[in-house]
Amino acid sequence: MINTMELKTHMNPRPYTRREIFTLIKRQNPSFPYNSMTWILEKAEKDGVLFKTGSDSYSLKKDNRLDYIPNYSAAAKDVISFMENQFPELNFIVFETFLLNEFVNHMIAKNTIIVQIEKDLCQFTFDALNDKYTGKVLYNPSSEDLSRYWTENCIILENLVSEAPVKKEAPHEVCIEKLLVDCVSDRILTALTSSSELEYIYSDSISKYRVEATKLKRYSKRRNSWNKIEKLIKEVRND
Repeated sequence: MINTMELKTHMNPRPYTRREIFTLIKRQNPSFPYNSMTWILEKAEKDGVLFKTGSDSYSLKKDNRLDYIPNYSAAAKDVISFMENQFPELNFIVFETFLLNEFVNHMIAKNTIIVQIEKDLCQFTFDALNDKYTGKVLYNPSSEDLSRYWTENCIILENLVSEAPVKKEAPHEVCIEKLLVDCVSDRILTALTSSSELEYIYSDSISKYRVEATKLKRYSKRRNSWNKIEKLIKEVRND
């Protein structure tokens, strides 16, 4: 009989796949069959040892990591409020570079607010935003446009990538999985931030917050960046 409580002594505070947990059990119980994994995982959840963080991802129940809640600036909150009032049915997500100051080694001194919107409505939304924030709104700018027209708290409109992860309780706020993927994949963000900070961002966010591995992988594949992100994760975990 497997004592699920023993898993605590062999697992670290990070997500594990079904196969990884099986390997840990097998080391202590060589005769343990793989076809018993469903039973042992269900028992571990019932016993309060593990909780499921994805379709094939489990973490220790006493995981001290937090759910990520972005701490938006007053300027970003104003944009979100305006968008919610003007376009209550619109799918959009707001990201701002100041959010990264929680993780980076060198603080970002000047903020940029990125509003990602359904592709077909970007131009219509741009006109409304530009009326309210005249001279501070750019739509999908080139690197030359960024260097020429960027201002403090500049608002940049981008197309929202389909299948982007969304927080059900706060659909316009960026979730941690999207933050991590966009830091690597988004053209504007990579132009505004230093690639040398990526390891700090990944290390701090993964250690502090609950990151759903399945959601991260699905979205990063959608943005063609999974290989780079997988390498980053292995580096910060020293795998």
